[in-house]
Amino acid sequence: MRGLVAASLIVVWVVGCSKKAEPVPIERWERYTDPVRNFSIEYPANWSHRAVAGEQFYAISIAGAEQRFIEYGEGPSAAKLEMRVVKTTTPLDQFIKEDKVFAEEAYKQEPATIAGVQATKLSYKFDAPDGTFEGFKVYAAKDSFITTIEFAAFGGTFEYYKPATERILQSVVLPQVQAAPRADTTPKGPEPPSATFVRTRGDGYSIEIPDNFRVKGIKAQGAIGGSEYLGSRLDCTIRVDILDASKQSKLDKIASDNRSSFGGGEPRKVKLGGTDAVLFVYSPQKGIERHVYLAVKDNKLYRVFLTWNKQEESVYKPVFDRAIASFKFE
Repeated sequence: MRGLVAASLIVVWVVGCSKKAEPVPIERWERYTDPVRNFSIEYPANWSHRAVAGEQFYAISIAGAEQRFIEYGEGPSAAKLEMRVVKTTTPLDQFIKEDKVFAEEAYKQEPATIAGVQATKLSYKFDAPDGTFEGFKVYAAKDSFITTIEFAAFGGTFEYYKPATERILQSVVLPQVQAAPRADTTPKGPEPPSATFVRTRGDGYSIEIPDNFRVKGIKAQGAIGGSEYLGSRLDCTIRVDILDASKQSKLDKIASDNRSSFGGGEPRKVKLGGTDAVLFVYSPQKGIERHVYLAVKDNKLYRVFLTWNKQEESVYKPVFDRAIASFKFE
């Protein structure tokens, strides 16, 4: 889970006296125009950048600092710009609620306008190891798309970039609905999991996930916390629930008591993060495969759910196998 995490866990960093972070100057500007959806945005040309046609544009001031914006711990005092476009029927308010990754009290919400469209702006700020981490995310709904534009900076450098963020927001062109699809430009489906993995941390554990997965704070019934890790396909996810096991810490008893909830089959004895665990394999509904790992560590029960659509098994099962093999208790 991230430094100031979703749901209810907030990590307060003690920031000592250290050398002040220096922002990366913007030397010149360029414009990215998406070849599929025709959305467009200006960005600092001397920053490292990448794009997923039809879905995302991402620029970062220090190459290789991407993991910092997943864990929110120590690392380079980088800044990032990200524009995402999602085709969805989800109401904007619900989309915003589900998209939040920090504790509710970290956010300040206000109305905004982007490309002539009424929008919602969420600003956030909190202490990190190198000083203040600050940023914002703007949400706009137009036609069948929700577009988000996010800018954030570590090391107390956000103030330096304020004039740049104004230019960026004024430069935005929202996705365009085309009367007819162009040849070879229609998206082929959801973005597949990235081959590049990053390690992200939760309450007492860490796990490696594809770097194009996002972390969503959740709290299942009876749980004290948890996180969900997901990409473009919402039927292919990793979920970790954490429950109090101080009153019942015997794994065999826990597995027996919960067997009916996990398909009713016999649990297999396995390892999770080097700790004794049990594994249930079942199908919660037609076409869906689920593996559930149960392990007890430090009087906490960890439930790790790996769920995927069987039609996507060849894509997601190797990814989830790698993720579960990387799981560590910390």
